[in-house]
Amino acid sequence: MFKILVHFLLFGSALYGISDLPLLQQEGGKLWCPITGENLKEHSNSNFIAKLHNGRIRQYSSYYGVYSDEKNYGLLKNSIKYYDKKLNKFFDYKKQASYDEERFLKETTYRNNIKVKKYYKMGEKIYQSRCKKNEIDFDMFFEINELKYYLVSENICGKLNEKYLHPLSVYLWDVKKLGLTQNKNSIVIHDDEKCPVCGMFVSKYPKWATKLHYTTTIFAFDGVKDLVKFYFNPTKWGSFPNTSKDKVTKFEVTDYYTQHAIDGFKAFYVIRSDVYGPMGNEFVPFLKEADAKAFMIDHNGKKILRFEEIEEKMAYELDTNGR
Repeated sequence: MFKILVHFLLFGSALYGISDLPLLQQEGGKLWCPITGENLKEHSNSNFIAKLHNGRIRQYSSYYGVYSDEKNYGLLKNSIKYYDKKLNKFFDYKKQASYDEERFLKETTYRNNIKVKKYYKMGEKIYQSRCKKNEIDFDMFFEINELKYYLVSENICGKLNEKYLHPLSVYLWDVKKLGLTQNKNSIVIHDDEKCPVCGMFVSKYPKWATKLHYTTTIFAFDGVKDLVKFYFNPTKWGSFPNTSKDKVTKFEVTDYYTQHAIDGFKAFYVIRSDVYGPMGNEFVPFLKEADAKAFMIDHNGKKILRFEEIEEKMAYELDTNGR
């Protein structure tokens, strides 16, 4: 009896569920959230549905998925509905002002931390030990729920219950398909690293962290504005040999929306918005120009710049006349 129980816990089908939750997405991945990959029946208390502009129904494990789709793709007006577990029915949902961009970003950071600390490591072990690697073509899948359905329906990694299937799927989606790794996912900041411009500990402000890598040393900053001041005139802030602009080997900034480390030379920067960093008004960085434009509209930004357009004086102008 004990062996049977252990076998079920380890390898039970991911398709088992005890909720009566209606699954309204198209076949193939309908059991999982297309944004988070979470099992919808395991999150029936927080389920939502909505329609994309093409009329396709999407079902989410929480409002986090709704907000993400609305921001990235757009949803049909009045199409958002929430699930009432007691009545086993979806009802119209009125948007709550309490769930805003700031809350979404905090949840994104929280979810990313879980991925890095747990899911990636656990998923890689399962992938290396159980999966038929040559039978996974990642270009086949548009969303993570489609990948999960394929893993289960084709028995790619054997029978796994959700406890193991989810970390595996997150690892495959983020690392193998999207190319994220623990180091690429966010800028690594050590507890003792201080900004050479303002003197604050950068680890307290991970969502604003930036780094300049030189041939012989690395500097961390608690925002792009301080980095710009240092980049153009490092000697103003102390005796730092070999820190001329031609000695920079790598420049990392944190994408405001995804919280991923991105190439600062290739980023898009929004200035004079109503979003403030630890040092006040900032150059807010984005990997995608579309995200920068959306942010500028949502937060009253005044201009989008590429790094080659930024001048030293602009950093000080943000200090004295941020808006």
